Amino acid sequence: MVNRNRFFWIFLILSLQSAFAKDVSPNVDTRVESILPTRPESGSPWGENALATDTIPVLDLVDEKNSQKRWSDASKEYSLAIDGFEQGKKNIDKRREDFKKEVFYEDRYEWQKVARRENKEKEFQKQLYDLRSQTTLRLVKAMNLLDKIENPKVKESPSYIDLKSGIYREYIKHQESFKNYLQVIDFTTRYIDISSKNELEAEPHRLLALSYEKMEQNAFRSKNQELYYEFKELKKKHLLRFAELHYGRESKEFATIEEKVGKDF
Repeated sequence: MVNRNRFFWIFLILSLQSAFAKDVSPNVDTRVESILPTRPESGSPWGENALATDTIPVLDLVDEKNSQKRWSDASKEYSLAIDGFEQGKKNIDKRREDFKKEVFYEDRYEWQKVARRENKEKEFQKQLYDLRSQTTLRLVKAMNLLDKIENPKVKESPSYIDLKSGIYREYIKHQESFKNYLQVIDFTTRYIDISSKNELEAEPHRLLALSYEKMEQNAFRSKNQELYYEFKELKKKHLLRFAELHYGRESKEFATIEEKVGKDF
């Protein structure tokens, strides 16, 4: 596993080296995406609809008022983040559909219509980006509140673990949309470490395989062999783990992916 303390330096090295890299091979592509599902498996907590806080049972192990308040405040921020994003996205989607129905008689030529559509879509994408940014700020606030809880009984309780897992899940989804692959790697690794149950979910390993491939490609372009091979091995590790959890070790799909990994995929 890549040491989390190295993430900043990895990012800095790759950013600086990529500016001077030459003779980059045009054959570097995103091969993992071609063999993995594009969506989480059915019934996965990683779907579009997040787990709301009212599905998490109230803590009954808290013996400190501060811990109870921090847990409640974190739960509230999590709920506001989910509800705010879902409602905001619905509003953007509605405005997009309303725009499609509008007729602009001043657009006489096709190029004018195309330009208007493209400019409007950029506007919608900017609104969505801003909405995601606001949502991640709430999620970070919720994380910080949970991190202040020191009561061991609370931190070991299912309620604490479920809430922390939910917050991390939503944060990771938004970071993936931002294409912040180092953040995806960092927080998905932390997510897996929260509980053994999380490690048994296929989706975190899919995200890690995809993100490590992106970092592998960056290292290749930067001509950093050490990081290139480190990211490649981590990509293969999580690719196999995803295939095992999602398809089963005895499946044809697992055998196919295992064969590709064996050929230094």
